[in-house]
Amino acid sequence: MEKNITLRKAIPRDAAQIVDLYQSVYQGDYSDPMMSETARLRAALGRDDYYWIVASIDDRIVGSVVYQHTLTGFAKVFGAVIENDCRGQNLTERMMEFGYAQLRAIAHVEVVYATTRTVSSAPQKLTANLGYRKLGIFPNVHKTSGYETHCLTALFTKSAFDSRFTDFALHPRLRPLFDIVRRECGLPAIPDDWIPHTSAENFSRARSALELELIHAPRLTKRRFDEGKNALVAQDHHTFFPFQEPNLLISSADQDVEVFCYFSETDKHCVLIGIHDLCNAGFADIVEKASVILQDLGVRYIEFIIRADESAKIEIAMQAGFIPCAYFPAMHLIGAQRYDFVIFSRSYEILNFRNIRLEGINREYLNQYLQFWKKNSLEPEPACAA
Repeated sequence: MEKNITLRKAIPRDAAQIVDLYQSVYQGDYSDPMMSETARLRAALGRDDYYWIVASIDDRIVGSVVYQHTLTGFAKVFGAVIENDCRGQNLTERMMEFGYAQLRAIAHVEVVYATTRTVSSAPQKLTANLGYRKLGIFPNVHKTSGYETHCLTALFTKSAFDSRFTDFALHPRLRPLFDIVRRECGLPAIPDDWIPHTSAENFSRARSALELELIHAPRLTKRRFDEGKNALVAQDHHTFFPFQEPNLLISSADQDVEVFCYFSETDKHCVLIGIHDLCNAGFADIVEKASVILQDLGVRYIEFIIRADESAKIEIAMQAGFIPCAYFPAMHLIGAQRYDFVIFSRSYEILNFRNIRLEGINREYLNQYLQFWKKNSLEPEPACAA
């Protein structure tokens, strides 16, 4: 018999119960440290950019899901957890629907994304039932008790696609990935860009005297990142990556070049959040040297995003060994238009796809990723002469 379950917005005093719920279900094996730190979780519950939904029976919390959103109508939903005794009642789906309805009314959210685990097909089916579109795959993105591959999925309003920026040409090597997303989302066609050989030549020449060093100082890193976001001089150099705060800095001695990263000590996952380049050292040189530093640190997976209309940067990323694994249309609002982004990743470990369950076109995304990997790793294009 279905139990009497109430859905509501969480408040700071729920923090301890929420941490206990994650601990009970995941046995300490959840990759986000916030879910195990009561003080940090309590602080998040008091923030305006979080909309945290809990399910409760009387005063006992038995389910939780989190929405985080920006002022530009963009949100992510994550962290769904259900007490074992309350499964089988579509509770995750009900919490997600409840939270989305609230956010649409309060924050005018137009785009919500989620990543789904692949150890079973259930999360992929759940998001599909809610109208989420499949956008790509993140092979071996996390490592807890084993390797985890996640899928990217997003829910769009009509207004999000209506305001999408489409006046650009697509890097030709992105065509197979884009065509899958285009079919999934019903997008109009985009012509191929022409990538001149000078892009490859510039990359092969990018061996300047630039020296970078690692600074593990989370508070300093965040302060420098916030200063860079607010400085007009940095606007052309700052990379956009939503809902991440840097805790690791790679910098030149004079701080004219800074690379802001989020690094997970737990599973050696790293996200390049922003690049600040006042001396015009060049995207190719910075990405290449920062990647070497991170690999030496023990990072096993690196991820960053590039706007889909920035073909020169996309070319550099692929020549640096990064693989496009997902394409996110209408992702970020700039002015009055929403811009497409491409998510790139690079794994420094042998790919492991045992025990994954993929639904529908997620299989196509994995096959496409493997084609990119084969091209990059086994059939690299010869470098242009300097």
